Amino acid sequence: MKFLIRGRLRLFPKRTFAYYMKLSCLLASAFLLGINMLIAAPGKAQRLEEVDVMVGLKHQPLKEGFKQIQQQSHFKFAYVEAQLADYEPLTLPAERRSVLQTLNLLLQHTSLSWSLNANTIVITEKSKPTVIITLLPPVTISGKVTDEKGNGLPNVTITIKNGGGGAITDVNGHYSIRVPDEKSVIIFSMIGYTAVEVAAGSGSSRNVVMKEETRSLNNVVVIGYGTQKKRNVTAAISSVPMAEMRDMPLSNVATGMQGKIPGVIVQQTGGAPGATPAIKVRGFGSISAGTNPLIVVDGNIVDASVFSNLSSNDVQSIDVLKDASSTAIYGSKGSNGVLIVTTKRGKTGATKFNADVYTGFQELSKKIDVLNSQQFAEFSKEASNNAYLDNVPGASINDPNSARPSSYLRYRYPRGDLFDWFNFDDPAKVAAMPTYDYQDMIFRKGMINNYQVTASGGTDKAQYLVTGGYLKQDGIIDKSTLDRYSVRANVDLNITDRFKLGANINPVYKIQQEVNSDGHWASNGIINAALSAVPMTPIWNADHSAYTSQTALAVPYGWPGITNPVANITENPSELITTNLLTNVYASYQFLKDFTYRATGNFNVGSGRRNAYKTSRLPLNQILPPTQAVGEAYSDMTTSWLFNQTLNYTKNSGAHHLDLLLGMEAYKYQFQRSQAIGTSYANDVVPTLNAAGLPSTVNSFRTANSSTSYFGRATYNYKEKYIANVSLRADGSSIFGSQNRWGVFPAGSVGWVITEEPFMKNIPTVSNAKLRVSYGLAGNNQFTSDYPYLATLDADNYSFNNTLVNGLAAATMGNPELGWEKSKQFDAGIDIGLFHERIAIGIDYYKRNTNDLLLAVNVPTITGFSTAVKNIGAIENKGWEFSLATRNLTGAFTWNTNASISFNRNTVLALGPTGDPIRSNSGVNETNITVIGKPIGNIYGYKQIGIFQNQADLDKFPHDATSRPGDVKFEDVNKDGKITADDRTIIGNSQPDFIYGLTNTFRYKNFDLMVAIQGQQGGQILNLSRRFFENVEGSANQLTTVMNRWQSEAKPGNGIIPRANQRTTGNNNAISDRWVEDASYLRIQNISLGYQLPEKMLQHIRLQQARIYLSAQNLYTFTNYLNYNPEVSNYEGALTSGVDYGRYPLARTFVVGVNIGF
Repeated sequence: MKFLIRGRLRLFPKRTFAYYMKLSCLLASAFLLGINMLIAAPGKAQRLEEVDVMVGLKHQPLKEGFKQIQQQSHFKFAYVEAQLADYEPLTLPAERRSVLQTLNLLLQHTSLSWSLNANTIVITEKSKPTVIITLLPPVTISGKVTDEKGNGLPNVTITIKNGGGGAITDVNGHYSIRVPDEKSVIIFSMIGYTAVEVAAGSGSSRNVVMKEETRSLNNVVVIGYGTQKKRNVTAAISSVPMAEMRDMPLSNVATGMQGKIPGVIVQQTGGAPGATPAIKVRGFGSISAGTNPLIVVDGNIVDASVFSNLSSNDVQSIDVLKDASSTAIYGSKGSNGVLIVTTKRGKTGATKFNADVYTGFQELSKKIDVLNSQQFAEFSKEASNNAYLDNVPGASINDPNSARPSSYLRYRYPRGDLFDWFNFDDPAKVAAMPTYDYQDMIFRKGMINNYQVTASGGTDKAQYLVTGGYLKQDGIIDKSTLDRYSVRANVDLNITDRFKLGANINPVYKIQQEVNSDGHWASNGIINAALSAVPMTPIWNADHSAYTSQTALAVPYGWPGITNPVANITENPSELITTNLLTNVYASYQFLKDFTYRATGNFNVGSGRRNAYKTSRLPLNQILPPTQAVGEAYSDMTTSWLFNQTLNYTKNSGAHHLDLLLGMEAYKYQFQRSQAIGTSYANDVVPTLNAAGLPSTVNSFRTANSSTSYFGRATYNYKEKYIANVSLRADGSSIFGSQNRWGVFPAGSVGWVITEEPFMKNIPTVSNAKLRVSYGLAGNNQFTSDYPYLATLDADNYSFNNTLVNGLAAATMGNPELGWEKSKQFDAGIDIGLFHERIAIGIDYYKRNTNDLLLAVNVPTITGFSTAVKNIGAIENKGWEFSLATRNLTGAFTWNTNASISFNRNTVLALGPTGDPIRSNSGVNETNITVIGKPIGNIYGYKQIGIFQNQADLDKFPHDATSRPGDVKFEDVNKDGKITADDRTIIGNSQPDFIYGLTNTFRYKNFDLMVAIQGQQGGQILNLSRRFFENVEGSANQLTTVMNRWQSEAKPGNGIIPRANQRTTGNNNAISDRWVEDASYLRIQNISLGYQLPEKMLQHIRLQQARIYLSAQNLYTFTNYLNYNPEVSNYEGALTSGVDYGRYPLARTFVVGVNIGF
């Protein structure tokens, strides 16, 4: 069989799609035929709680239950049939349970007991404990079993240690069991929870709290279109430790993933209310196409912004598929990894209510140090004097203003209505100047309030869950707010033992009051404007309105358009209203015992509406007010539907287990937007577009794409020791032309559970060890255009007989041969458990090569175009991932640790036939370059090697023609004796050397404490904001770092910051490594302290559980980065990542809350 599989992979590119569909059917048939011919063989003994089966009885005898267990496991049964004849037929709902739980359910109302001999379960009549009754009277123990939050746990299996039989808890978690004596030990066990042993002791009541077992090998992880026991997973799949996240009050579940999963980077690039983190799995997987992972929430394909609407209380599990073996089942959508999110569902039992409420505040975690008025006055005068000496022959620093040209006055003065005492030559008046702190004016403490109520419950026939939530978040920049309303409901119906129906619905409504925080001050970016504002410029007018008539300390050569950031907040309102609706319905039917058919339909709709208005009291394009007011309105709508159907075949025969999956899927996506911008408003009273005198811009567009897919997967294991998995998916997409519309994506993986081998029996320290190897192909269709293979047309004008006529002209060149970007990925890993899983270690090595990247290449001008898009590029990502989970202390005081560290190296392998580099800009010249042999998106500029100290220094080194002592000294990279653009080189890259996370959880009695840290080492940021705050021109305020500037050969400063000069010389402010900073940081991500109210108090106030908690988020960041946030990036693309042009800072958050159940 291995030979056949290798043959398929080798010959794959030469066969047609139909050929492989036929071959898949042939292989599936061979598997089905072969498995039914296998002879059941005994396997290594396992504990009954480690093996899951699905047993369902409908008025059937006991032996039918034994038969179903035997068919689905390697256990055999031995019993005397006459002993079973006296018992009535049973009815048992078909659910997945452990063999232990199933046995206890089958025997709970009988006088039968069981014992295990190797792999044989022996059923016998219970012996009469006559002697025990005589010497030690039996004891009846009763009580309640709950989870850590106080919720009653139904169907917990209760057994007596070293004895058969037992009981189970009812729907509310209550139980009663009769034990031989007070010395008996009672065992409580349930899938997904750590087993608890309790001594019977004296007394009749024992309440038990069970903790979720996050590392159980029997835990189920969600894979594409199914689930699989963690023990049998052969792919690189990581699960988010949800128990940790539920202790963190998170309004956005994505932020809680930071540092929790090896190989996954979650960046909080901005801190605005409702901001969406950037998520990357194993590095940048493309140059020009999307690099975001596929996110699937309850079967719905969503983007990161919709995923961010979920709170941690909504989510049951998050599983991240990282290698091709796991992602290939998603075909062209899986190249960048897959996040599968499963939300909570209802459970059988009485209706339970849970409420989670917290309130708190957010604040700026760090302020930027800028000059005060006195420092700025001295600095500005020095800059003016240096410019005067440079540019006026025979000038002296002591020349009075009357002898100087107006551009080189000794002091600065305003043009307009500022006070006349702004005279920088008068020490007394300089000392009396006030310093206005613009950061204090724009930032605030913002309140945050969250309310969420959930009701869930059900019967054997129907289970339901309904939750409603409201989040109110005031941002740390004044006027920025978020109001989010959400409802989530689901229902599961067991129509019969074989037929199930279910549905989910999740509407979310958001209102965001936005502020223009990001970007250049000239574009009204609030952050940069606040840091640039000259410190003695008033913030308010006499009537307490924002000062706008003269928004900067204007000078003849200066920047008259630096906006008062406070005015920008009040005079530039923007409101965004979004609505999202996720719906999902499914039906499944089990037939012929081993087959399950499932059909799922998803429909998603989202809409957005923005209204914005810039009043005439703000500068516009660096023109001082009054200016033209500008109004904007747009609305958009996104709709998508997805339908898939799968057929699953599961067969157990002794030590052999086979699982086959066949499926098909259809998907369609549509987006449309209408936008209008109006100007020429008569006044600022009515901001809507109907009051605009001129609609300067009207725009509308619509786009759509669709796909059809077929897929299959086969999984086989022998004794859960040798495991193999193969999958195949074929995608046909409207994104590509007819020549390359279909892509085929195969993958395979194998696993070897070493601890199941006989030679490991004598090594009790190692409780689990599994080797995994996988290889496969996945695709990427996240292109910027839905039809990249088509030529496009733009509106244009033609001249006929000196008359302009409207028409169309070709805009881009089509390429019908465009195809998929393809990622080939190899992964090898090992999972190790030590001391009965007290220590769990995971190690993975991967190598992912992405080929056929879509890039623009030069074409002959005879075509009428300069470039065309082709599949020609290639990149590589490779790295190591390590995870560690430990239970350090157990007992009354528990201490658990989860840690991860990941290394990824990204390299460009090909850039087309000529290999020409890709040059990119971030709004300022060329800031980034992508070249072969280096990572994507390198920071590009000059290397600074010092400051020119004197004329001799200038004569010694190459320099710019305008350079003077005190100017920047650049490296002559190409050694041609000149400093030119050709001396620019790679000066940094945003991608880190490694990322890491560490979480410690402590519990003592009713108290719990969690401390989570995360961070990164290495990587650089191009801090473009510093080109304004450290440009030493004196036309805007500066960082206090300019106090270390060069002033003379006797005062050389720090050797990095040049002299003050209002007319920059020596190309001092060119893009260079002077603006490049280390992005390394360590952040105390979360500290949460909780207290669970004791049982007696709960009974008094009639609650099932109550936990009071305090939490601090983003408490402190250790970093050398000068600006607010070392995770910042103003641009999402791989080509220009890691650029800081002013971004909404992260907030430090403190909350107090309570979680109650009743």
